[in-house]
Amino acid sequence: MCKNLKHLIKIIFFVIIYQNLAYSIDIDDGGVTTAKQTFTSANTTITISNSSTLRNSLNNMININGQDNGTVIIEAGSTVETTGGKSNPINGNAASGLTITNSGTIKSASSKAINLTDATTGTTLTNNSGGVIEANTNTISMFGGSTDDVTIHNNGIIFATDDDDDQTNTIKSHEDSTNITINNNSGGHIYHTSQGAVIYLAGGATLNNSGKIENKDGPTVNSIAMLGSTGVTLNLKDEGIVIGKINIAGSGHTIKVNHGMGRSYYYNTSGTGTYDLEDLDGNIIVKGSVGSVAQGGNEILDEQLGHKSINLRKSIGKFKRSEQYLNQEDAWTEMFTSFEKRQGEKESLRLEHNNLRAGANIIQPGQNSNQILSIETGRQEFAKDHNIDRISLSAGLLLDEKQTKFNSNSETFFVIGVTLNKSTRRILTNTTTSGFLDIEDEYFNYDAVLGTKFLNYMIPDISYSIGYSFTPKHEESHFYKWEKKDFINASIAFSDEYLILNDDKSKLYFNWLADFREAIMEETQEFRVNNVLAEYQADDDLSREITITAGLDYEFQPLDNSLFSINLDGLYSSQETFGAQAKLYYKSIF
Repeated sequence: MCKNLKHLIKIIFFVIIYQNLAYSIDIDDGGVTTAKQTFTSANTTITISNSSTLRNSLNNMININGQDNGTVIIEAGSTVETTGGKSNPINGNAASGLTITNSGTIKSASSKAINLTDATTGTTLTNNSGGVIEANTNTISMFGGSTDDVTIHNNGIIFATDDDDDQTNTIKSHEDSTNITINNNSGGHIYHTSQGAVIYLAGGATLNNSGKIENKDGPTVNSIAMLGSTGVTLNLKDEGIVIGKINIAGSGHTIKVNHGMGRSYYYNTSGTGTYDLEDLDGNIIVKGSVGSVAQGGNEILDEQLGHKSINLRKSIGKFKRSEQYLNQEDAWTEMFTSFEKRQGEKESLRLEHNNLRAGANIIQPGQNSNQILSIETGRQEFAKDHNIDRISLSAGLLLDEKQTKFNSNSETFFVIGVTLNKSTRRILTNTTTSGFLDIEDEYFNYDAVLGTKFLNYMIPDISYSIGYSFTPKHEESHFYKWEKKDFINASIAFSDEYLILNDDKSKLYFNWLADFREAIMEETQEFRVNNVLAEYQADDDLSREITITAGLDYEFQPLDNSLFSINLDGLYSSQETFGAQAKLYYKSIF
């Protein structure tokens, strides 16, 4: 009796241990294995490595068989494949806690390379870079009830080959499924060539796309389908590309865009379903399709006009101590070039950009007034593939000094200008076969600046200026139209200059200027995305700016009949704009 009891205990102990052991299958001989692999217990792991192949004209070459916590690993160079019109190289039907990691190839001769129908809970599929998953349709299928908590991470290629069936999908979920998450990461490519959607989303599924989703039948057919009443979430992220329409049916869906602040995009949608829109970077997003356009060309005009006024005021100061002004000789000309970099800020939607300018300020002395001519060309490069090339011409007068009531002299200048703007922007879109579209625009804007400086001898000079800008309505080559815009800004500045070196051949000046500018009248910018009206009102922080410049001005007279001058300035503003400017002057007297 005692011996039989001990024997029974050993049997029970053995069964318990056996049930908790992980069962491992290794296919690593580098050849072709034709035997179907069926899991017979929980916690089973199969690994295919060393460029080995599991292939046969059979369904379900790897059959998880409803066992829990199974693991399938296909390493780089290895393959799992069905031939002869058979399906399901991996069948995870009704399995729980399944993990599939593919760095090789999973290929079905018919439908469903990976079948996750009724996969009850906790399935994770990772397709690594270099991994390929292929079938003729429904390459990854979750099209069955009770499929729950499935996560797909794709860094490789997933595609379907059937180009005849209008119902072909590459990834398909069911309306009764729940907690389906598909992450198509950067470098991931999911595609097919068919009238059906590449990815069919239902049952509250979530698709995060940072890679490429492509219907190779072209951009006029569907790429993503959002269906059902549970509410599907589509997150368009980073530099992810979608080629083909987004079809929306049912209700409660959400499209969120996270392409970065200042990124312009346009996604064509179809269907009569209802959905909400959100741009996670704060860009203005427009419904009626899904669109947004960066405001850089318009938002920056106020700052541009303010910096133009500073440039003119500093040049006028140099002219006033020149030989041409003192002796009323021929025109005074100063060449300049500058570079500015502005940091972006999400809270105010301040767009990052670089601004490179070059030009000349020319002043012709006169009896009671001096004629001003300013020529400038430059390029603004915004962070998200938007550039504006500008050529501007301004002309006006600098009036002679007048005595004021406050025991100081004043000088006043007035200029009007016109600028030709040529804009090029690259947008993300599902309406082209590349996922990008280059858009052009060409338009004029007009401005005027009036400024007065009060010249003081014991304290810094005080000046003010008022600027006006007007941009007529214009439209870009695709999707975007802009209504007219005008604004008025005003500024007050303190400045001074000190002679710190003076000898027979050279002089060195130190100068500084502190300028406070604010928009005192600015209309809301109205614009249209595919003829849908939207509005942009600049944040208060963008309508005001404190700018400080400081620099050295060196004059050198190597010969009696020649004068050379170079000025180097640094600039910083409360818009987090950093800049440097160089001005060059040379005069020969014969």
